[in-house]
Amino acid sequence: MRRLILTLLMLACSAKLVVAQDRQLLFSAAELGLGSDFEQGINHSLSVSLDPENHNIEVTDIIVFPDSYVGKSLTFSLNSSLRISDSSIPFRALIASPDDDVIVPRDSDFAVLESSQYSLTLAASDENRLVLHYRGSIYELAVQNSEEYAQSFAETAGIIAEQGVYLNGASAWVPEFDDELISFNLNVSFSEAAASWTAVSQGRRIFANMWRSRQPMEEVYLIAADFTVYSQQADDTEVLAYLRQPEPNLAARYMDATERYLKLYEPLLGDYPYSKFALVENFWETGYGMPSFTLLGEQVIRFPFILESSFPHEILHNWWGNGVYPDYETGNWSEGLTAYLADHLFQEMEGAGPQYRKEMLARYKNYVAAGTDFPLSEFTSRNSAATQAVGYGKTLMLWHMLRIAVGDELFLEGLRQFYRDYKFRRAGFADIATLYSELSGTDLTPFFNQWVDRTGAPELSISVEEVNGNRGRIMFAQIQAGAPYDLKVPVALFYEGEAEPQIYDINLSQKLEGVMADDYARLQAVLVDPYFDVFRQLAREETPPTIGELFGTDEIAFILPQTNRQHWMRMAEAFAPGLDVPGASAQILFGSELEALPADRSVWILGRDNPFLTAIAEASETYAVSFSDAGVMLAGSDVRYDRRSTVVVARHPSNPELAIGWIHVEDMVAMPGMIEKLPHYGKYSYLSFLGAEPTNDVQGVWTSNESPMQWLRPGLDSAAVKLDSLPATVPLTSLPPKYLPEHLLRHVRQLTESNMQGRGLGTEGLDAAARYIADQFRSAGLQTLSGTFLQEWTQTQLGRGATTLANVVGMIPGSNRALSHQPVVLGAHFDHLGIDPQTGAPFPGADDNASGISILIELAAKLSRTFTPQRPILFVAFSGEESGLLGSEYFVTNPPAGFQTRDLFAMINLDTVGRLGDNTLQVFASDSAYEWPFMAQGIGFTTGVASTFPQTTIASSDHVSFLNAGIPAIHLFSGANVDYHRLSDTAAKLDGMGMSDIALWVEEAMVYLGDRSEPLRVNLGGVELVVSATGTARQASLGTVPDFAYVGDGVRISAVTPDSAAAEAGLIAGDVLLTFDGEPVVDLQTYSNLLRQSAPGDVVQIQLRRDQQLVKVDAKLKPR
Repeated sequence: MRRLILTLLMLACSAKLVVAQDRQLLFSAAELGLGSDFEQGINHSLSVSLDPENHNIEVTDIIVFPDSYVGKSLTFSLNSSLRISDSSIPFRALIASPDDDVIVPRDSDFAVLESSQYSLTLAASDENRLVLHYRGSIYELAVQNSEEYAQSFAETAGIIAEQGVYLNGASAWVPEFDDELISFNLNVSFSEAAASWTAVSQGRRIFANMWRSRQPMEEVYLIAADFTVYSQQADDTEVLAYLRQPEPNLAARYMDATERYLKLYEPLLGDYPYSKFALVENFWETGYGMPSFTLLGEQVIRFPFILESSFPHEILHNWWGNGVYPDYETGNWSEGLTAYLADHLFQEMEGAGPQYRKEMLARYKNYVAAGTDFPLSEFTSRNSAATQAVGYGKTLMLWHMLRIAVGDELFLEGLRQFYRDYKFRRAGFADIATLYSELSGTDLTPFFNQWVDRTGAPELSISVEEVNGNRGRIMFAQIQAGAPYDLKVPVALFYEGEAEPQIYDINLSQKLEGVMADDYARLQAVLVDPYFDVFRQLAREETPPTIGELFGTDEIAFILPQTNRQHWMRMAEAFAPGLDVPGASAQILFGSELEALPADRSVWILGRDNPFLTAIAEASETYAVSFSDAGVMLAGSDVRYDRRSTVVVARHPSNPELAIGWIHVEDMVAMPGMIEKLPHYGKYSYLSFLGAEPTNDVQGVWTSNESPMQWLRPGLDSAAVKLDSLPATVPLTSLPPKYLPEHLLRHVRQLTESNMQGRGLGTEGLDAAARYIADQFRSAGLQTLSGTFLQEWTQTQLGRGATTLANVVGMIPGSNRALSHQPVVLGAHFDHLGIDPQTGAPFPGADDNASGISILIELAAKLSRTFTPQRPILFVAFSGEESGLLGSEYFVTNPPAGFQTRDLFAMINLDTVGRLGDNTLQVFASDSAYEWPFMAQGIGFTTGVASTFPQTTIASSDHVSFLNAGIPAIHLFSGANVDYHRLSDTAAKLDGMGMSDIALWVEEAMVYLGDRSEPLRVNLGGVELVVSATGTARQASLGTVPDFAYVGDGVRISAVTPDSAAAEAGLIAGDVLLTFDGEPVVDLQTYSNLLRQSAPGDVVQIQLRRDQQLVKVDAKLKPR
């Protein structure tokens, strides 16, 4: 491809172009837009030099126009602070008229910087190209855009400063010719004082500070700072993190989450539209989503909940808003759709979709008044609580109602087609209506017109009465002002003797209409819109009083106490902006001067020495709240005043449409924190915070059981009707697991390949497996011990002579020097049985124990990047387990790198963890430390992965070596199966999702152990578990699968291996083995030892119990 040196293309400019010597200046003809790729839009090739210290920018812009622009007079705008020093085409400045419209980016939340207008004519001799050179200063400090809006960030239209650079369309730093989409190339250099800085923009990263977007864009972003850059690959997408300080764990968490969310959305919607996605840390608090990156503030980025709330929302914007662009002139549909498929979907996957939708409707109820409501066709961006409630909440409900109207399958098919058809194009509500009308075969234009162009919401009420023929008439009234809405309203009918209600969809189109319900005699209750599927005005009885209701009201009063009045005044002024405006609707009153609560408005009662504290105490009694001199009882919890700030909201005693709230701040040092934080907790009815930097640890919402949307048979006790028996709804999709099954199974397949020779002791295949594991540890970023991942030793074995063995050991170092000598061990054995002597085929050993090694590897990769433990974590792949725990015994008696046996903190053993299926994860030896069962139960609650604690002791896996050394250890086991130690133990039979669940369980356990500073309370009692000596590992097999959950005498069989000795002897599942060749089978360990003492071909007599009958059978043992 012909290359053009940038400076040669600027010969038409008379001014000398100042360019940093180390800057990459080469652009190809296609990159400059000289080919046909950009015939449909303008392309900018921007060479930018930044001097952050002096707020300066210098730009050379090579602009390539489509043929349709040639011969026309063109007008463009540019930031008035930027002076054009040279142009390849003569231009003239235009004098702006006071009536001229200012060009504002379509989704701008704030005013643009002042811009100047210029005109020029593009002649044919100009070869479709204009070269502009301009420079100047851009420096507008970020300020709060909306005082009354709790979720608004400080914003700027553009800033170049020592802390960083933020330029967007509102900065007017790139010449704007018209409203069409553009493509661009961007090459950035920095002044000497900022030589280490890095620039970020949309599109593909060509070099560190060079970006290219071939996709049409609405504007060009330029973000820059002294970033530490992290990168990894997720299939075809580069995933990046730009942090303002080195923090690899934080970067890894975000990059891993990005990969996971891409795997969620790509199958749902279509391929991710960009070549990269980047997390970029900003120097003030923001939560922006740009094409191919998100810009989050330094505090926001570190909130733990952001990864599962705002972050997927910003990633999804690359499909909606930054992939398909809204036609802002007809309304912004993208925010509601993004919220629906991110925030709402995540709640729906947790079973909380109806509650989330109710919260959206409550926001509309609380924040949107008649004077602040508007149709969706006028929504561009949020700048207040009302605009969020409409533009996000109402639009979200529109998408939900559309989904119900067409069904999940067509809804998703429509989204995929919408994305395909309009990617990098603008689309409006009308386009969406047309697409879904064609797809569904139903004209949905009236549906969209109703919800997009009409202001307000329907308001419903119902009544039920008995009519002739044992039928009930359910009457629906639309009581809102104006014309009726066309609605599809779900109705749940609760009948006596039925476990679940019958649910019907009722179509309503009149102000008053009814339907008939059969069998009125058994009808106990009617619940309208039980899942909150309809956008409507909630009745006040449906919504409990909340903090948001007080912040959203038009008229509010603050009643101040006598003490600390200046502090309370500061809170009142912060929560009621505009108090000094004539006619303001907010009032500040003094409790000592009042005789009664204002009855015409909602009220904040401030301080616990307020004379109106009794008002909130009486109003909140209905929610079982009680006050005392020491504290307040909230939802059964005694919340003390000391060191606390507490909030309680209740209904106004004079008007149930209003609310009253009480705020208590014990220590005035906490007042600034409460002023900052409280508006963000709008959905709650009560809160309590601890400390001078108030930290929320108590929160909740009152229940609201009374509703005009609910009918209960007269005289029937509400407790007799199970209104909570509604069937669960099915989410649109499910979130991919944190540990991807395909990654786990990839390791298993590698370890079970034939070249691994069954990973038999002394084989080249076992060495190859060790090398594979070591390579994975190296890729994961684990540290070696003593310069190598291999812990080698030579051991003499019966029948084998001297054999060289090797464990594979890697480490995540600890951060606490006091604990640096006390590592926790995560282990799994990687050896297996080798070659089957009868068939010559290698034993795969997929479940036993490639599954454990796979989880070990993936955990090493995850934790090494995302977790810095207090104490070291050793990841150990043991050799020689099948020959008598050789590797774990050697490791325990010879810890590497100077660690001492007595200092080993704890151990978790992964052995046979590949077939969880419908089983419950089994945790053996949980009695070795007091904390194990409690840890496991807590992990089960957090992850949803339950576990059981069998009483049986298994002395044939590597945790036993640790137990015998006095180290608390547990063995994780997914369950026995008939393929154990058989050629049929293949990778195809493993449960990848189950392995993912176990990996998540183990991650929680390792984080707990890695950060625990106190020792575990060991409970080993000095009992040594006997392990067979080297070279005498079990060779004979009966072919039974034990039931590890069984408690009682003998060993109960859960399954019998086909073609085994047990099968030929007639043993069946459920038999309890009592004696083995005359020896009592006391427990599983005894049974295992008896088999070890036998040989293939031995005929043994088995006494068993079957259906309470004693049975004796003879069995001829076979080779295992």
